[in-house]
Order: sequence, then structure tokens, then C-alpha cells
Amino acid sequence: MAHGSLHSGDGRGTRTEMAIRYGQNARLLGRRVRRVGDGCVSLARFPPHRRERGFTLIELLATFGLIAVVFAIAIPRMPRGAYTLWTAQTQLLGDMREARASALTKGDHFRIDITGTTTYTLSRMQLDAGGNWIPRTPVLKNVTLPPGIIFSSGTGLFFEFNTRGLMINPSWAATLFLYDNNHGLTRVVTVWPSGQVAPG
Repeated sequence: MAHGSLHSGDGRGTRTEMAIRYGQNARLLGRRVRRVGDGCVSLARFPPHRRERGFTLIELLATFGLIAVVFAIAIPRMPRGAYTLWTAQTQLLGDMREARASALTKGDHFRIDITGTTTYTLSRMQLDAGGNWIPRTPVLKNVTLPPGIIFSSGTGLFFEFNTRGLMINPSWAATLFLYDNNHGLTRVVTVWPSGQVAPG
């Protein structure tokens, strides 16, 4: 075969086809083809791709470290009594909502009894021979408020939720006051006849 012929005798195709084939292979390696001279092919690198901007690991660690330092400085300055009172309120809210949710899903009445100035219980109820709902024994939960926290009102009340999630006793919106003896702070929990429980 004469030099420069358009076809090769061994079935490998024309120089153009070879160049295309080499170009495809080079592209897979992230390179481009450049024709040099008579039928020679050389490879040259593409310019580097522009990197997408983002956070490095060091930047993230530095940010988390700064946040941790801020919390370490701020948390000890928070009034301890406010945190204790908030904890007591959150627990009471959670227990009230648990009683209502259980009444809705388990087919029995549930109730919260304020048994003293620092204690309350959560009970599941059952029907007696006369068709009245009475608390089962033992109680499901017996809770004591954190030290220094008391019920300033509502002692002796109980909050009963029926199978529809409604509060049937008392039949009016009732508010419990949680008082912090050490810091003079107050938080409230209100229970509505609809069964809704709200902080205040």
C-alpha cells in the first residue's frame, strides 16, 4: 500500500477513522487529540476542571469548635432554677399528652392525678361492675417534681381523658401552676376540655 493512502490494507480503516478511535479512547482518559505531521497522533491534557466550592474538613471542625466554646461559656450563666422549672413543665406536658394519646389508641380512659404539692400519677382506668371508670392498680407512673418545684395550685385535681381524647373531668379548662421556691419563677400547664394541653 502506498504511503498516504486513504485506506489501509489490514482492515484497520482510514487515518481519519484511526484518529477518531484514538480520540475516543483519549477522551475516556480525560485528554484530547492533536494531529501532528502526517498521520501522527499525540495526546495533550485538557485544562483542569473548575472545582466546585465547598467547606473543607478543617473549616467544619473550626466552626463546630467555635460553637462548642460559645455554649460552654453561655450555659453556666443560665439561671439553674429556670432550667429545672422548664424540665418539670416539659415532663408534665409530656405525661398529659401521653395520657390523652393512650386513651385514643388503647380504648380505655386514662387520667393524671395531682396527689400532692410535689407529686402526681398517671393511671389507666377500667370499668367496675356499676359501669363507672375507676383507676387500675398499680399506677402506670408515679412522678415527683424536681427539688424546689411545687404545684402552687391544683392539688387534688385529676384530669381524665376518654377514648375520644376529650377531657371529661374537669369539664372546664384547668390550669396547673408550677412554682420554683428557690428563684420565684412560675410556669403553667393548661388543659382544655378538647383534650389539648398547652404550656404557658
